[in-house]
Amino acid sequence: MARQSATQKRLITLRQGAIILAIFILSVFAFKYAQNIMRIRANQSELASLEAAVDRVKAQQAAADEGFVNSVSPGQVDVFAKKEMGWVKEGEIVYVPITRNAAGDGEEAAGEQGSEASGEAQTPPNWRLWLNLVTHSQGQD
Repeated sequence: MARQSATQKRLITLRQGAIILAIFILSVFAFKYAQNIMRIRANQSELASLEAAVDRVKAQQAAADEGFVNSVSPGQVDVFAKKEMGWVKEGEIVYVPITRNAAGDGEEAAGEQGSEASGEAQTPPNWRLWLNLVTHSQGQD
């Protein structure tokens, strides 16, 4: 066997160090990769369980809606739709009530006082209702 020179020994040591470093880096990479795979699988299983819970809630909601619709008469559904939901059937006319305080000036107040004495409420003239609707539009709130 021949003796190795100092440069050859350093070269072998340098190669061994590089190989050890590469193995270490690859093992760290493999460990991190495995951790990410495990996280992904855990998140996928959690997502599947949450989707199943959402599907169960949707099924319960559909059953409750169907039960509500089937248990209530059509007249009660109409009343609920109008009062609670604010829905209107096609062809119906919607009237927006206006309070007397918002509708006019002193003339109405004087008219109300005179009508209270006679026992019936006096309605304001139509032009005041239209003027109030035009001047107090919803966009100006």
